[in-house]
Amino acid sequence: MNLQDAQVVVLAENLYHRRELWTPLFRLREAGANALVVAPSADAVYASKLGYPIKADLAITEVDASQIDCVVIPGGFAPENFRRTPQIQQLVKKVHEQGSLVAAICHAGWTLASAGIARGKRMTCVGLIKDDIINAGGNWVDEAVVIDGNLLTSRLPSDLPQFCAAIVKYLEEHPSKRDPKKNLERVPGRAASTADYTQPARFVTTPVGKASANYRQHAVLPK
Repeated sequence: MNLQDAQVVVLAENLYHRRELWTPLFRLREAGANALVVAPSADAVYASKLGYPIKADLAITEVDASQIDCVVIPGGFAPENFRRTPQIQQLVKKVHEQGSLVAAICHAGWTLASAGIARGKRMTCVGLIKDDIINAGGNWVDEAVVIDGNLLTSRLPSDLPQFCAAIVKYLEEHPSKRDPKKNLERVPGRAASTADYTQPARFVTTPVGKASANYRQHAVLPK
């Protein structure tokens, strides 16, 4: 595939690992791909483990697997939140089922397990969650990059050079499996995702509902 034609989604949620999100995003944009950030909401701010804020280009409800050549899933603890968003699990599963690339690093193995695509796959992840992958039916190996079909996995931030290079190489060497008539489109008037910020975001914890013991974290920018 010509990288200029590649349509790539990089997922975002609170507690993402900043390098595991921004490094693939910048590398794919540098290669010419149309790489956009997708999160549960395009209005909310999401923050890394260290408070690095980001707003998505598109909400999960604004994208479809048929538009996507590759979905990149960063680690950190964002995958805990990806697991709580059924639309994200469904998108990852559908992208994989149509034959497009799913690239996951570090704790992103949790997302693969929840999406039901780890079973029978030779793959890697951070060693801390290897039992989760094994229990989900995956064949865990300790390697910097593992490719099994259209599933590409890496272990840690230190693997990012190999991870990004493998994604670019895969896209260059494989034909697109998405609908050729569908591209990822920015929403007119909505600001593009950016790494520019002046202050870190902070986290606020709130209950999901009245008198609920189920809590979610929300990122808030300083006023």
